Amino acid sequence: MRRAASSLLTVAVIVLALGGCALLVGPPVADFDVRPVVVYAGDRVDLDGSPSDGDIVDYRWDVNGLVEHGRTLTTTFARPGTYTVRLTVEDGQGRTERIEKDLTVYARSGTRLFLEEFSDGDAALGRWPLDPTWAVQGESRIESISGGPGHVLYVNSATETLHRRATRLDLPPLRIGQRVVFSVRAMPLQTQGQHTFVIAPGRSGMDLPPVGLPYYVFSSTYGGSVIREPSAAGTEVGHPVAFTPPVYEWHTYAFSYSAGQYEFSVDGAVWQTGTMDADPSRGATTWLLLGDESLTEACQVYYDEIVVSVEE
Repeated sequence: MRRAASSLLTVAVIVLALGGCALLVGPPVADFDVRPVVVYAGDRVDLDGSPSDGDIVDYRWDVNGLVEHGRTLTTTFARPGTYTVRLTVEDGQGRTERIEKDLTVYARSGTRLFLEEFSDGDAALGRWPLDPTWAVQGESRIESISGGPGHVLYVNSATETLHRRATRLDLPPLRIGQRVVFSVRAMPLQTQGQHTFVIAPGRSGMDLPPVGLPYYVFSSTYGGSVIREPSAAGTEVGHPVAFTPPVYEWHTYAFSYSAGQYEFSVDGAVWQTGTMDADPSRGATTWLLLGDESLTEACQVYYDEIVVSVEE
């Protein structure tokens, strides 16, 4: 009898141990794949939780603020940028594990990010806030040029006045081989000395010295046309260029920026190339600034047809 009881106890222990094996199994492991590898805004994106491991009974996706369930999920991202995708898996015992991955969504080459032609007249000034540190509202306005381009932004600042207008831009991340291009048409109207104007794409703000991407300055008194390269340390390096903007003539000024490199051109002719500390390929919120940054010179310039695009 004792042997029988001992045998039954042994069997019971074995059964209990076998029944408790599930307790020895580790928690689920969350993982997922993304297809395609390079994602563009507006395109279909397939998320697949199959690489997850364990006795999984539920897949919970949190994508761009929306929650969905299922082993796979098909979605789209309307705008370029960097998004966080979260997958939470749950097993039969109610144990969960979550994984997060940052997903970069690009704009296709040829995408126009921004266009300003001032076609709605004075209402356009609302999109170009004035830096009130020095200037007053009456020193710039929207004018209509009959027989010409139509509405334009006219900046008219006096000597010892900084007159800067800027508009906010959200730049997308750039994949390898892409660049962001800023193009601005400008016509100086100043005929006397002490004349300046600025085209500054990619500013972090209105602060001086500026932080951001290389920019263009014309000064009739100090060096003519100069490309200024801001550094991460808050200093600047100036590179004179031989182009002198004639008065009463429209010219198109363009900057092309990629990861660590830039190019400046006028009417398609390249005048300056170089390296820079800023890296626009990561995408960022930035400011496009136009006007005057000199306390010793005046500014009288028309600006028009401002285009920002992603190019190859």
